[in-house]
Amino acid sequence: MRLDDEQRAAWSRDGYLVLRGALDERRVAEVTAWVDEIEAWAATGGPGLHHFEQTDAGPAIARSEDLIGHHPGLRALLTEGLLVDLAGQLFGEPARLYKEKINYKQPGGGGFAPHQDAPAYRFVDHHVSVMVPVDPATVASGCLWVARGHDRGLLPRDGNKGLRPDVAAGLDWRPVELAPGDLMWFDSYAPHRSDTNTTDAGRRALYLTYNASSAGDFRTTYYEDKRAEFDDLDGEGETVRLSIADDFLGRPVEAGR
Repeated sequence: MRLDDEQRAAWSRDGYLVLRGALDERRVAEVTAWVDEIEAWAATGGPGLHHFEQTDAGPAIARSEDLIGHHPGLRALLTEGLLVDLAGQLFGEPARLYKEKINYKQPGGGGFAPHQDAPAYRFVDHHVSVMVPVDPATVASGCLWVARGHDRGLLPRDGNKGLRPDVAAGLDWRPVELAPGDLMWFDSYAPHRSDTNTTDAGRRALYLTYNASSAGDFRTTYYEDKRAEFDDLDGEGETVRLSIADDFLGRPVEAGR
């Protein structure tokens, strides 16, 4: 797949780009089976890094990450072929995987405050990410909302919580609904947010982040740094920490639940 001039112009203008039907049904079914497999790992203490949140129905898996060392199929998808090639087209040079995660957003799963990814992605100044939906992402299920502003660099922040509320209120937010097979690319400076999943089905999606190869290979360093920082957290607070940034709005799992 080669990006055309119109798509490149949209990327440069908006900081995000939606490619409809980029993955065929066979690939979507394969990725869905892999996500089911990794979700089972989380329930049984399997490999990877897994995070949980509290919902009205009880504890639920919120995120799985650091996965490709344990799953050859996922590793191939993320580091060979279409996805890494498209990332390279957006950079204008070959791309390298920086991190990978699955956000599950189960029924009642929390959203994310308005934020930019760049402050949480250390060691490299610029990244691009792609959302690969496994389930339909709708307004009701907590799809991404995006706004222009990537060209302004880092916007004023509310500490480690995301964008300052007055800054977020001044942006023109637009929902991006996606179907399985679609791809949504976004710049690490593109402002985005999401809401709680109010449906009775999960809104699972892969989020894959790349950096330009010329910047270096920091995937192992990123996960070593994240695990070290999470080991120092005291586990207290009103929300769950999923990232180095504290922009997730999900509730901590209650003791004994």
